[in-house]
Amino acid sequence: MGVIALWTYLRAQSNSADIIIPDQSKPEIPVNLQQPVVEDEPVVENTPVHENQEPPVSADTEVIEVATTSSVAEAAVSTPTTQPVVGKITISFGGPDPCYDRAIESHNLHNQIHGYPEFVLRERLLSGLWSKHAYILHIITEELAKPEDQRLQWVWWFDRDTVITNPLMPLEAFIPPQADFSHIYLLATNDRHGLNNGVFMLRVNDWALKLFAHALAFHHFRPDVDLKYTEQSAMEEMLKVPWYKRSTVIVPQRWFNAYPPPEEQGARLKPNHARPGSLLIHFASNRDGLRPERMGRWMDVVDQRTERLEVPYNETGYPDEIEEFWARLRAGEDELKVGEDIGKSEWESVMKEREEKGR
Repeated sequence: MGVIALWTYLRAQSNSADIIIPDQSKPEIPVNLQQPVVEDEPVVENTPVHENQEPPVSADTEVIEVATTSSVAEAAVSTPTTQPVVGKITISFGGPDPCYDRAIESHNLHNQIHGYPEFVLRERLLSGLWSKHAYILHIITEELAKPEDQRLQWVWWFDRDTVITNPLMPLEAFIPPQADFSHIYLLATNDRHGLNNGVFMLRVNDWALKLFAHALAFHHFRPDVDLKYTEQSAMEEMLKVPWYKRSTVIVPQRWFNAYPPPEEQGARLKPNHARPGSLLIHFASNRDGLRPERMGRWMDVVDQRTERLEVPYNETGYPDEIEEFWARLRAGEDELKVGEDIGKSEWESVMKEREEKGR
């Protein structure tokens, strides 16, 4: 199916090309963005890893130095008027690629509206996909080298095969409530294969620095472990370590790592499918070699700037889901079960009800 099927799914009636700016009169997202207090680190010894103990790195671990310059990172498309809380990171090298360059450009309006700086690595640092971890380390290190009041508080990684569909959605909405979850430093998602690190949010602190240093070095000091998805599997292995696991939360995949909805008319949406009003679509699979074509069809739809896609945060299903998620975790429920329940929710009725109340 092509663009016509997509339009049928969206049921978009608006051809407006006006830029939609969030209603500034609406209450701000109730998120405390203060720097959390980091607990004293456990002593690292050459012993097996136990609960809450930071994992050691063996003495013969290869030390990889990443030499980069400021020219490696591209500046944001706009300069925030205040100190930004969240910054974005991605990589795209190997020469110009119209499809992926266009996908990265889909983030521009999102960055302009919310004041997000964006860092794009254009040169390969390491073989395979390991440049991803190396560049994240580079950005985290640069931020930690700044005075605390000048740092980003969170970074948001996105693969270059993601397309922003709702630029009105603020990333700050996903930040855990600090009163009860100040120890959470990583928000990630799972798919049917396990961890999918195509999109995730990471707190800027020494915990993040150590996580990606360990993940980057993992295939050197644990060559016996089969890393099916290379750097993604290395990250997943490190998140099994209790010291890292306790500061990680798996959130509903649809929140910020949604997969494309089916193009067939009348097809049922799965929990991980994007809805109208979803932040983005991640085109993670390319088994048939047709990913660029799929991305192109959707980017054509996104470029129409339809109100069906660009929905203000308070009119989406996000506020209720986010509030429910953290409330249930606060009550001691399992995050995976909570995420599964929330993934089944339908947004259509919620958005229609809010639309009628606003009339």
